[in-house]
Amino acid sequence: MTEGTISDRRGRLLLIGSVAVAVFMARLDIYIVGISLPTIARYFHAGTSAASWVAMSYLLFNCGSMLLVGRIADCVSARTLFLVGYAIFIAGSLLCGLSTSLGMLIACRCVQGVGGAVLVILTYTVIARFLPAASLGGAMGLLATAGALGIAVGSPLGGILTEQLSWQWVFFVNVPIGVVAMALAWRSVPAQGGGERRLGGLDYAGAALSFLAVAAFVTALFVGEEAGWGSAPVVALFGLSVGAAALFFVRQRRAKEPLVAGSLLRERRFLLANAITVCGLILMGGNGFLMPFYLELAKGLSSAAAGLVLLVYAATFMALSPFTGRLADRYAPWRLCASGMGVGAAACVAYALLLGSPGLAAAVVFLVGLALVYALFMAANAKQVLESAPTEHKGAASAVFGTLYTLSLLLGVNLFETVYSQATSGPVGAAASAGGAGAGTASAAASAAGAGAATASTAGATSATGWWLPGFSAAYVVGAVACALALLLCFGVPALEKAAARRAAAPELL
Repeated sequence: MTEGTISDRRGRLLLIGSVAVAVFMARLDIYIVGISLPTIARYFHAGTSAASWVAMSYLLFNCGSMLLVGRIADCVSARTLFLVGYAIFIAGSLLCGLSTSLGMLIACRCVQGVGGAVLVILTYTVIARFLPAASLGGAMGLLATAGALGIAVGSPLGGILTEQLSWQWVFFVNVPIGVVAMALAWRSVPAQGGGERRLGGLDYAGAALSFLAVAAFVTALFVGEEAGWGSAPVVALFGLSVGAAALFFVRQRRAKEPLVAGSLLRERRFLLANAITVCGLILMGGNGFLMPFYLELAKGLSSAAAGLVLLVYAATFMALSPFTGRLADRYAPWRLCASGMGVGAAACVAYALLLGSPGLAAAVVFLVGLALVYALFMAANAKQVLESAPTEHKGAASAVFGTLYTLSLLLGVNLFETVYSQATSGPVGAAASAGGAGAGTASAAASAAGAGAATASTAGATSATGWWLPGFSAAYVVGAVACALALLLCFGVPALEKAAARRAAAPELL
């Protein structure tokens, strides 16, 4: 065990429970807000595009601030930063509920997004820093279960609060939960910091470049489908993102106190594990967006009925994740990741071929299979990413992982939507644009279901024609390709691990 590791079982369970609440809150907030966006738009007499920035502003500041938060997490007390994150998130939530204009609400969502970034990064950091490596997979499995519960509860709870009370309560509900979570964090999270480095040396220029790169990329995805991927604004945004990212990496090599240490960027195991993350999560993001449209447009289900079918995935994932998390502590994580991606590729191909079959059997079986895919993948992948980083860089490693996690899901949403739109003239693209592409991006399943409801009335008439079949099939073939790429990358992990073991055994040869 390394210094600072919690040795007693009760302390470990208390820590896992504390960070599980943070994961639950972070996932709940995205989905509970997504379902209330139409009501918020009506309340402020705003269009759907303007209201979608309620979701987008949170996403931009949440994802864009993660690298800076990760660097801070390596310098200061874990407990202190966790409590600060909760305080920011709670204050942002309260101010969101008290907002008197759409502009104020969007600004307060930015504050809330920063708080959410702290919670996400500290979740991974404290688990990797204070739990023994032998129990890391099991902890990640429990956290995945907490996140899935937040997703499953978010939309129904948001709908109930919005309908029975008001949209403000989708934000106010975070306040009492957050206060209890702060008390639990104070008791369970050790006070130790990640190192002795001073915050005065923070690379603020690097932080600005990382925020610019992420913000430009996310905004390009947000406007790309509506404006056209080849349009001047979208091309300029992607160019700005690539340029800022390149300058960021140059800055990290020259800065005295970089956000991401050069040694971490040179660690091949860490880079490969993150590449697996990107490829592996494309299917998750894309399916979360497109599956509600399939159930409503192709199968003629109502939004409520489609939501019940989608619960099959959430329930199966929650049931399997604690078990598969423990498997990641017994077997090499890359093997579980590879198994999941292999099953994912096969499931996507089979589903693409069976989309036109009658009834819901194909969809239900696919959702159960997808739950198995990500139950195998999520905890094991998180473990191999964090294990590949040294203790003093756990915060930065968590930040890189958290940033790529979000961006990968967004990439999956846009890939599936674009492939569908190119393969068919069906209304998914129009519905997504009308409903606010940003809302769909920030909360794929919730927003997709909301947009799909606008066209559900025509589903019965159009489902028989099969116009949707080529688009959905093509999208899931893309999902199969992404899983296959992740599978191939997984086979590179053992070679890098053997090379690292040889270097550790004979450092004099380096």
